[in-house]
Amino acid sequence: MKLYIVGAVGSGKSTLARRISQRTGVPCTHLDEVVYEKDPTTPMGDRKRPEEEIAALFEAALNQPHFILEDTGRERFLAGMARADTIVLMDPPTRVRRYRIVKRWLKQRLGLEKSLYRPSFKVLRAMFGYTQDYDTGRDGTKARVARFAKKARVLVTRRDVEQFLQSLPEISNF
Repeated sequence: MKLYIVGAVGSGKSTLARRISQRTGVPCTHLDEVVYEKDPTTPMGDRKRPEEEIAALFEAALNQPHFILEDTGRERFLAGMARADTIVLMDPPTRVRRYRIVKRWLKQRLGLEKSLYRPSFKVLRAMFGYTQDYDTGRDGTKARVARFAKKARVLVTRRDVEQFLQSLPEISNF
């Protein structure tokens, strides 16, 4: 299984990736963690890794016999879409994503959920900007996924997600 899960902030990518990884035993790589690492000495609480390190970590993830990659669909990781057997575009309604953004941010502020970055108001504003860029197409995510339309699945509702999970092979197949 080589799976690339993509979508806007708050679309449910990380949750789906974790669920699939737990069910199948296939390792999950969150590409935000490839690009950034925690750094409490910076104002945002994280720092960008050097380009060579990003490239090496990404290549290592791609070279696994089975992988689950999770990302917002950045151009720099297009090779992940190309090598994936299936691309899952998480595309719930905007109102659902906005609710999830606020809910996650509050949990992070209260220390109930881990975060790579500091959950500041600036970050919250940025998350809303990212979701707007996704909705308008400015971020290019849907256009990148469209290049691989034959192997793409679009999941909009919880029912879509559950049906997709049911269609996956059992752990013993890996």
